[in-house]
Amino acid sequence: MRNINLILALCLLLACSQKNSESLEESMGYQLVKTDSFQVDNLTRVQITDYNEAENIFLGYSEAENDILEISPKGEILKRVNRRGDGPNNMGNWTPLGMSFGPNGERIFQLPFQLLSYDKDYNQISNLRIQSPLPVRANIPLGQTAYFLEDGKPRYLVGPTTFLSAHLLIYNEEGRDTLQNFSLLNPESGDMKSIIPYEQESYYKKTEAIYYGRMGKSFFVEDNELIVVHNLADEILVYDINDNFALKRTVPINHSTFEKYNPLPIGTGMDDPKMKELNFMSGKNEKLLSLGNQLWILSYFQGVTPALYEANNSEDSPFSSKKVKEKQKLLVFEKGKQIPAEIQSPRGNILFAFNGNHILVSEEPSEETEEEFTRYSVYELVKR
Repeated sequence: MRNINLILALCLLLACSQKNSESLEESMGYQLVKTDSFQVDNLTRVQITDYNEAENIFLGYSEAENDILEISPKGEILKRVNRRGDGPNNMGNWTPLGMSFGPNGERIFQLPFQLLSYDKDYNQISNLRIQSPLPVRANIPLGQTAYFLEDGKPRYLVGPTTFLSAHLLIYNEEGRDTLQNFSLLNPESGDMKSIIPYEQESYYKKTEAIYYGRMGKSFFVEDNELIVVHNLADEILVYDINDNFALKRTVPINHSTFEKYNPLPIGTGMDDPKMKELNFMSGKNEKLLSLGNQLWILSYFQGVTPALYEANNSEDSPFSSKKVKEKQKLLVFEKGKQIPAEIQSPRGNILFAFNGNHILVSEEPSEETEEEFTRYSVYELVKR
């Protein structure tokens, strides 16, 4: 009798364990599914930076040609406009750092020292000055210009360190504090103010040295909150826009692997052997995206050991993180909590989230032939 009871108890325990396991797998089971692809036929590569759901178009920019492109979801170029050069309606000789759709159907272009808005016919609406010591030049736009509405009026998050770390251009304390040139711009008054300092417990506050190549950030605005992740952080920072950007809460990040290397003193030469450890080998939070409804994706590079670096580095083929694609991972966060399972990052460059749970990925060009098109893939994050 005792043996029968013991067997029954074990069976019951096993059944409960299997049920709990299945429930856990269902709750944390996300996967990235490729749902579409298209190519944009153009003589030079095209960088797509944003999508307008109301107009059902992508906003893109052609490298070297400096043309602004409006592109259909099938890859057709619907409109081509050039605003390069001098003149009241043009952008001068700068390539936009940030390029995105704005409020009321506007097109927003962020230059190193200006924020320009255009209507749908690319007539300039406004020209706002950005105060910055960083004359950043880029060949293609580096991302979107983020904004939020305050009493129905836009407030823009601007500055070159929106996209780049200041230490790449300024080799002093101002360069070390890469947040110093991340600002809020009020279009009505033209006022700018630096909005968020480093938190006291951040990696960057604990040293007077620089984590070269690892002092950037990724961010977005959602539900009156500014959500930020720094390259080396083990938590996502959530700031309250309505409370003067006060830190509201943090969301822990659990990386399965994250190689870290020591920072270097300000002024260290780029030819210093230890520089490659930070620039190429160190782990890095790369891009944080919102898919809406408190569903986030964080792409990160796990980093590599010295042995793996040397195995993938040569004079003919220098090391690149693209060579170790298995080290590129995605983490999913749902309502402020990380889902335990990691997802392998898709091949290519993750650009932005759009249209529900979709993300746009720019595929890598051929290294053997010069292509007169740019390929894109669309992935959807779905529950298993």
